[in-house]
Amino acid sequence: MDDTTAKLAILERIAAYGDAVNRRDGAAWIDCWTQDALWSIRDREIAGAPAILSAWETAMAGYAAVHFFSHLGRVEVSGDAATARVYTVEYLTTTGGEARTQFGEYDDLFRYEGGTWRFAHRAFRVREAR
Repeated sequence: MDDTTAKLAILERIAAYGDAVNRRDGAAWIDCWTQDALWSIRDREIAGAPAILSAWETAMAGYAAVHFFSHLGRVEVSGDAATARVYTVEYLTTTGGEARTQFGEYDDLFRYEGGTWRFAHRAFRVREAR
């Protein structure tokens, strides 16, 4: 696969991730990850797709509304691996009615396997929250 085709597929994966968040579709969301993925979020390391999905479902249960938007900062492809930086904006409303806006950043590692690019590692950090 040439770099341009790979980059487009990775961009589509990033878009699919955001779409799944906004639709609260856990099956589509976890399909964006490899089975042995690692999710580094704040001070936690969550390993493996089942544990990642469980953590996401628990977090999502605390929100009455989630609006997630992302923007690709960069992507670099090297064979069957790629790295990317993705910036995010989230408009969140808790089940208790508290509204919050969060700006974040992901450093990502993708792996190409079985004809598909998926997240092998996502490291998230909050840049600002209001």
